[in-house]
Amino acid sequence: MDLYTIRKKLSLGIPLTNIKLRVTNYSRVSTNQDEQKKSLQNQVEHFSKYIKENPNWTYVEGYVDQGITGTSDQKREKFMQMIADAKQNKFDLIITKEISRFSRNTLDSIKYTRELLSDGVAVLFVNDNINTAMPDAELRLTIMASMAQDEIRRLSERVKFGMNRAIERGEILGNDLLYGYKKNKETKMLNMIEKEAQIVRNIYELYAIEKLSLSKIVKKLNQEGIKTCQNKKWCISTISRMIENPKYKGYYCARKTEIVDYMTKKIKYFEKDDWIMYEDKKRIPPIVSEELWDLANDRLTKRKKTDNKAKTKNRYLFSAKIYCEEHQTTFHRREFRKQKKDVTWVCKEYLTHGKIRCDSPNIRESELENIFIDFIKKLQINYQKIVELLINFYKGLEINDNIEEKINNYEKEINILNIKKDKILELNIQEKLTNDEFYEKNNLYNTQIKEWIEKIKKIKSEKQKENSKDKLKKLENVLTSKIKSKSTLNKTIHLLLDHITVSKINNNKNNLNLNIYLSVKEKKKTKKKEPFFKQHLEFKRGYDTKGTKRYQISYQINYFLST
Repeated sequence: MDLYTIRKKLSLGIPLTNIKLRVTNYSRVSTNQDEQKKSLQNQVEHFSKYIKENPNWTYVEGYVDQGITGTSDQKREKFMQMIADAKQNKFDLIITKEISRFSRNTLDSIKYTRELLSDGVAVLFVNDNINTAMPDAELRLTIMASMAQDEIRRLSERVKFGMNRAIERGEILGNDLLYGYKKNKETKMLNMIEKEAQIVRNIYELYAIEKLSLSKIVKKLNQEGIKTCQNKKWCISTISRMIENPKYKGYYCARKTEIVDYMTKKIKYFEKDDWIMYEDKKRIPPIVSEELWDLANDRLTKRKKTDNKAKTKNRYLFSAKIYCEEHQTTFHRREFRKQKKDVTWVCKEYLTHGKIRCDSPNIRESELENIFIDFIKKLQINYQKIVELLINFYKGLEINDNIEEKINNYEKEINILNIKKDKILELNIQEKLTNDEFYEKNNLYNTQIKEWIEKIKKIKSEKQKENSKDKLKKLENVLTSKIKSKSTLNKTIHLLLDHITVSKINNNKNNLNLNIYLSVKEKKKTKKKEPFFKQHLEFKRGYDTKGTKRYQISYQINYFLST
């Protein structure tokens, strides 16, 4: 039935229950607690019975979301499925308990009810006595939804207030998901779990004393089959957070984060200096000493700084290597928004203040690459000679994909099995192993030895089949391809290039002067720095796209050796 007919009948005083409709229901609870599960079950049973008992209504299977917060509609899978089904004309009316079960966001409540009405579907909020098919429904819905939304705000404020008071009282916050500890709900103290605590100590020692990397520690723990408190595999971020956590040295720690907005759930992360932290070894028994904790965190802090600096500096081929001579600032990389066929490097002043501060043309990465390709060609590097030198170096070696190493490993396995055979024979002689047991194990070991021997034979036969000349030819092709690859070019540029300074020639916008300083040291320092190599290149800007403006850009390039 269409919405117009429903409204007309309602205006004539005909009750909703007397109109022939296809009716479904929507139910939701925000947690998985037993009480709320029972409430959800009661909702579903009540509305299903209510719809089925009405002879004028046709029951359509309801939609249920469990343990999903009402502030994020996209996470409510069944809710979004219901909205999609409404567009498919699967029902005429949705019954739900109240607005807070439907959506606690005023705008979303109005948006979805409007969307449903446009699809010919009304919503009946039972407890709020609102039927969106009625003309005054949106006004009442706005008021009630605003109250529901404000309830979330007040709840959020109460939770935040309660947490701040708990911090003032020094209560240990958090749950049982702290590896190495179990929180006592009565005393509010942390009790150490010795088995997990020993693993925590090992992690600190491996990192701070044995200088293992986080990735190697993760690999070691996972290989040993050790799980986190959530019974999951370890990862680098988990180990990093563990090392940074002051509780492991017996310190109280709070106010590391705070939710800025209750709707967006945006979190503000405070600096370590702003944390509330003090020694509390009575309620938080230390798992590691303060000295070990400090040693591990000093290393972690230094490595983070080094890693971040390296990532920033070496993120792209020309990162931190192109400078504007006029403004003494670096050029930054950006992509074309529409075509993304090329990337450009632009002065920081231009990005910040526009052409008013710096009107130099952008430099395209492809043009820089062509400049270096041209320069490398002029160096007349004999790539064939390099390949020949490498081939001669490898001629005396085995070019067989680690064949010898595989054979050695297989032979080690055979030796181990022979040792086991000697042991069971000795046990049999000492009558510690019956004859039947001995023959069973001995036959098993012989079978395994035979398998390893067959593998060795197979590898050796394949090795003999492969012609040495073929292998060298194959290697030559691989080396030639590798030397001429894009990755090798980039590595060559990275090794050669120290930095580039960019300036305009005679204030001409389209003529740039590039001073390219190479990482090759001069034998003697000269007072007057003359370029040892000059060249002039022109590039035609624009692509073969309709409406694209084209213009020439000229580069005067000077190559210098760094001193």
